[in-house]
Amino acid sequence: MRWAIILTFTLRCIDLLATSSQVSFYSQTGSEIRWDAARSVGASQQGMKLILSGLGPMAATTTVIAVASWLMSQSIWNLMTRWLCSLSNLGDAKTSAVLPGPSDLRNLVSNRPRLWTLVGTGITIILWLIRPSIPYNHMTGALPFTMLGEQSRARRMTVKTFPLPELLAERYQEPANGHYKGWAPTLDDSGNTAYGNNKPAWARGPLPAAFERWIVNPDSNTARLSLEASNSTIQGVSKRGEKESDSESKNKTAEPRHYFYNPAQDPMRISNLDLEPLGPLQEALKDHAIPINHIVFVFLESGRKDLFPLKNDSRLYNQIRESYELYGEEDEADLRDKLSQITPVAEMLTGEESGFGSSFNSTNTGLGGLSFDGILSGSSLSAKSRLVNYCGLGPLPVDFMHENDIIPYQPCLMHIMDLFNQRKNSSGSGNSTDSVLEREWETIYAQSVTGQFQAQSKLMDLLGFNQSLYSEDIDVKEAKYFHEEMEKINYFGYAETEARPYIKDMIDETLRQNKRLFLSHFTSTTHHPWATPEGWNREEYFGDLHKSQHEHMDNFLNANRFVDTWLGELMDMLGEAGIANETLTVFVGDHGQAFGEDCPVTGTYHNSHISNFRVPLVFHHPLLPRMHLNVNGSAASILPTILDLLVNTNSLNADDTEIALDLMNEYEGQSLIRPYRTSHNGREAWNMGVINAGGSMLSVGSAAVPWRLNLPLNNDFEYRFTDLNKDPYELEPVTGWTMGSLAAEVHSKHGPEAFDWAQKAEKVGLWWVAERKKLWNYRDPDE
Repeated sequence: MRWAIILTFTLRCIDLLATSSQVSFYSQTGSEIRWDAARSVGASQQGMKLILSGLGPMAATTTVIAVASWLMSQSIWNLMTRWLCSLSNLGDAKTSAVLPGPSDLRNLVSNRPRLWTLVGTGITIILWLIRPSIPYNHMTGALPFTMLGEQSRARRMTVKTFPLPELLAERYQEPANGHYKGWAPTLDDSGNTAYGNNKPAWARGPLPAAFERWIVNPDSNTARLSLEASNSTIQGVSKRGEKESDSESKNKTAEPRHYFYNPAQDPMRISNLDLEPLGPLQEALKDHAIPINHIVFVFLESGRKDLFPLKNDSRLYNQIRESYELYGEEDEADLRDKLSQITPVAEMLTGEESGFGSSFNSTNTGLGGLSFDGILSGSSLSAKSRLVNYCGLGPLPVDFMHENDIIPYQPCLMHIMDLFNQRKNSSGSGNSTDSVLEREWETIYAQSVTGQFQAQSKLMDLLGFNQSLYSEDIDVKEAKYFHEEMEKINYFGYAETEARPYIKDMIDETLRQNKRLFLSHFTSTTHHPWATPEGWNREEYFGDLHKSQHEHMDNFLNANRFVDTWLGELMDMLGEAGIANETLTVFVGDHGQAFGEDCPVTGTYHNSHISNFRVPLVFHHPLLPRMHLNVNGSAASILPTILDLLVNTNSLNADDTEIALDLMNEYEGQSLIRPYRTSHNGREAWNMGVINAGGSMLSVGSAAVPWRLNLPLNNDFEYRFTDLNKDPYELEPVTGWTMGSLAAEVHSKHGPEAFDWAQKAEKVGLWWVAERKKLWNYRDPDE
């Protein structure tokens, strides 16, 4: 009896805590907890801190539920007793007369309650039998059963053959021409499995990781040794010198890939490399040299396009303005002056004026470059979006980072630079002081927060960085610039400014060694909880009307102002090192960040809202012409654009130029320094976005149309359709639990063309998911 009481009490406590977690999580984010995801996030120390950041709301919810349960317990007991007694009295009267019950409540039951009990029970059973499985199976999942296993059930529908075969007709095929590989897709896999048999001239000797397609026989011992030598992580020792366990090493040494990305076989690929670069760029190259001797790649955590920079014609500004009661022109001027201080550096980098009356002059010739509207992130999970931006590929559409243990199916920028270095070493020209073009590249990754969360440090090693910096490197007393006043601003680590002296040293050391710098830096202050260092002058941007509803956004605006100031300091470092006029600096958001001001669900987790995908993208160089372009494209275009810029500015030697020209034609994205093709021969330039955490939803869009489809990959989520021309902030989406119900409403509200596109987008999206798993050499455990 005692053990039964203990077991019952334990189950009640678990149920109470789980219920409180569900309610408090929903109240804070507008979304549900996925228990399988919670287990994955909580596996690391930083992930556990992230989960515990919601401890306050959870404690309050637990208290409310406990008190309410205590007050209602007797009433619920009486109600359930009456119902059970009514069921027991439906049988033989003599039997029911001897049935025990508290206070003999059977005497309170009349014939009418018995009848209604029978009818209600029968209707419940019938409805349970005939109801659709979607979404009711998910909605009726009960605690603690949903905690014990996977909460979601994968959809059985898959598309493994390209669903639009009419676009592959022979009349659309294109022959190979120079570096262009041609385009002649087939419906079988022969072209992908045989790709790499014809090695390009530059693919000689050992190759870096992610070049395995050009190893003649992937099953040979030579191939295995070449891959192991190219990336020390595969051998079980990370580049940071940390010995990995046997199980980790075994998991990373996967079977050789037999299915490769082949641009000529990609039915979705559209190339624009046959078009001339944009006119202003051509004119600038005629007038003067534009050297790109170094590259700085800045990832902006939760980088929203409408905050790079903030403008007075944005919806966000209007929401800020509406939070104030009517007041005079002087107060209006004060507000505009305050808002002009949030993103002045972004304003200068992009050349886009905020309209708040700041003194910025967009004709400043010392700040040139290309800035873009319309660019969408490839994933709303940070680590997956880095793969898109560094490697020009599609991430794996499964939850969290299985990619940490798989060589990317495309060479990343760092792998390409490693290849450049290998060719210089083989010819004996590396680090020559005679020409910058003959020097090796030094690839460096730096952030002021942890590298342990979701094994980020392992991913960066796998992607080919030579050096890396994380909070674990700067928060030990042996660190060069350690000081007692160091302050962690969130559960991930420090403010960006703590990394300043280390980044400066890495820049100076790279230049001292006569190497070319590739520095990638990740900002983090704009991550939840959007805290800034103590002593930072925080502002209140929203007025008193419904002030509590805007608390999170107010914190986010302060964090953006802090990061904007830091970006100015980073640019100053390049000037102090004397390389500002020879450095291409790329700024891109890893993903956006939705708040209550945008949609009912806060954050990126299982949230398909457009505010999580619109990101800034800037290619800054003082000698580049000022260009502001509207391209409804994907961040997958960043890598081919960088290679295109290096080639067209004559920033590579002859051998590297030949390699770059060849590799530019290997990627799925188009170059953004040339006219962007939204469609070609009937096929559209699709934009795919993997929604955090990866395996539940896919964002499907196209550069050719303004429509966007949220495609659920399991039964727990709805289809969602929006028209970004008519509804740019997705305030009135069309939703449905099945494609049939969604399509019918789309036809009614948006017309037959949108109806046809939505059904086509579903098929193409499902094919894209299956194709990514093949390209990543990933075996789905559910299949």
